[in-house]
Amino acid sequence: MVEAYRFPGIPVGWFTVAISGELRAGQVLPLKYFGEELILYRTESGEARLTDAYCPHLGAHLGAGKVEGENLRCAFHGFEFGGDGRCVRTGYGKAVPRKAKLGTWPIREHNGYIFAWYHPERKQPEWEIPVLPGPAEGWTAFRTRSIKVKSHPQETSENSVDTGHFVQVHGFGDAWTEGDLEVEGHLLKGAYGIRYPIAGKLNLVMKFNVEVHGLGYSLVRVEMPRFNASVHALVMSSPVDKENIVLRTSVSMKHWGPRPVTHLIRELASLGLNKEVGQDAPIWETKRYVERPILAEGDGPIAEYRRYCRQFYVQEAVKVAKLPVVAA
Repeated sequence: MVEAYRFPGIPVGWFTVAISGELRAGQVLPLKYFGEELILYRTESGEARLTDAYCPHLGAHLGAGKVEGENLRCAFHGFEFGGDGRCVRTGYGKAVPRKAKLGTWPIREHNGYIFAWYHPERKQPEWEIPVLPGPAEGWTAFRTRSIKVKSHPQETSENSVDTGHFVQVHGFGDAWTEGDLEVEGHLLKGAYGIRYPIAGKLNLVMKFNVEVHGLGYSLVRVEMPRFNASVHALVMSSPVDKENIVLRTSVSMKHWGPRPVTHLIRELASLGLNKEVGQDAPIWETKRYVERPILAEGDGPIAEYRRYCRQFYVQEAVKVAKLPVVAA
């Protein structure tokens, strides 16, 4: 039997856990990502924080708790926890137990998203994901759509280099790579072009510059030379557990002509990207991962991509069994 889980684990990296607008000041939001029960909350001053879900005191789920100023308060015995996870007061008004500390997760918030850093050994972030231009720089806010898929971040990110499926699955008129992949530590860069049939013999040529910042965050810079238009597309794959992800696709566009026209084009681009994901999802959910594929000319740089992916898995140290010493 083939194991449903086909990869070495949940990869290290930054992953989207919420859209900023989903979390109001003073709100507590229970989540599940990375196979863990988590709590996302926003303090009264507006700072977002991500913690483990269970109170270290007697194990109550903090989803029933509430925000008290800058602290998270457990509903069971009134223990309050600060930004570093340490208990700052109890509901009894007495001394705080020194070991009462809630597990916390590194997060970043920008471009309308809340990102969490995952490392199986709870190590601190090793890189950052880019802050992209927004309304202040002449770009629209991001338009986001999300779906739940039975898959893995490595599988979905592989699509960014699999040029062969663009024609077969998505109906592009043609697709080609431009230059070689570049790998700079956690960052993979590639470029390709597509020819998309619009009507009759009319084709839209688009150029894509892909930046894969770990397996949870892919940025695609799209240029449409004929119309002098620029789009930023994000594909963000967040592991709920070893077999399931939440996949968010998002689009922002540089203002092009009147504002209503720009937002209409952004909406059409978002719908198109969401349609493509909808075409891919049934394949992801039913395909078998082939560790050593038989590649063909026209596949795209899949082998290079898979070598790049290896760095994001922490291999468990082999435990050496200690045998009893037998006296001679």
